[in-house]
Amino acid sequence: MKAADGYEVVFALAELDPDFSTRTILLADSVDGAPLADGMGPYRVVVPGEKKPARWIRQVTEMAVKLAK
Repeated sequence: MKAADGYEVVFALAELDPDFSTRTILLADSVDGAPLADGMGPYRVVVPGEKKPARWIRQVTEMAVKLAK
């Protein structure tokens, strides 16, 4: 996933597929029913349970699924 400022994060399929993990990763477009604040949206990735929020990316502009070789 890529943010408006160029920041990028990567997730492995096993982190997202419920056949491999019970982890929940959220792609949010609102908080408590209200749109994300300026500077946070239009989308934000939230990864509950991570010790450091390095993959909590805001202003998500692009999401791609790629095959690793």
